[in-house]
Amino acid sequence: MNGTKALAIAAALGVAGAALNWYYLHTKSQQLEKIEFLSIAPGATIQPGESFSDAKFAPLAIPKDNVSEQFRKEAILYADRETVKGMRAVRTHREREILLRQDLKTPPPTLALTKADERAIFIPVDTRTFVASLVSPGDNVTFVVGGAPMQPTPAVAGENGDGPPAEENLPTIGPPPSAELIGPFRVLSLGNRLGSAEVLKASGVPQLQENVMAVAVTVEKGDQLEPKAAKLWKLLQATGFRQVGVLLHPRTEK
Repeated sequence: MNGTKALAIAAALGVAGAALNWYYLHTKSQQLEKIEFLSIAPGATIQPGESFSDAKFAPLAIPKDNVSEQFRKEAILYADRETVKGMRAVRTHREREILLRQDLKTPPPTLALTKADERAIFIPVDTRTFVASLVSPGDNVTFVVGGAPMQPTPAVAGENGDGPPAEENLPTIGPPPSAELIGPFRVLSLGNRLGSAEVLKASGVPQLQENVMAVAVTVEKGDQLEPKAAKLWKLLQATGFRQVGVLLHPRTEK
């Protein structure tokens, strides 16, 4: 009877030992197992606008246990490098840098009108009053309309017509009309740029008509423009569609 018990205990210990041994080997294999991500080859650099190619790709292996779920979603596997080849870099990539999906942005194909009652109107903007490359589609802006100084009144000569004009006849400039702020409006494009300036440059497309900004407006019943858009259009008509100033609103996290 004692021998039977001893054999049972020995068998149980053997099973437990085998289970522990399997767990140890499994844990070690997990630690040793690696995932290969797509990276820039050693000694290589890719400049903005340059196409990705096999010659500048290399695998970068990371232990599986050290890779978070979020990183797996963002990084590109080396096995998927064919999906990246031929795309243009948006920014500079240096050696051994892992490519992320956010690095592969391309210009959107169309204006981002997201609602059935949205329309795009095109506004002439004064690029002397703001840095256009710092404004991107999706930003909110307010337009500064009017506020230009009035033209001076013509000067009147002295009594004999040949001397300097009297002080009271010097040219005068009237007070500038007050400027009106109308907005906010969501930017859809700046000229032909539908995304950031960096993405457009990287795509190899030249920037055109940056002094015309498309913004989103809504239409109400009877295809009438919303009040702020109608007011803006009326003022533009009154000024002969003179270029307007731009105020950029703070960006908020989406």
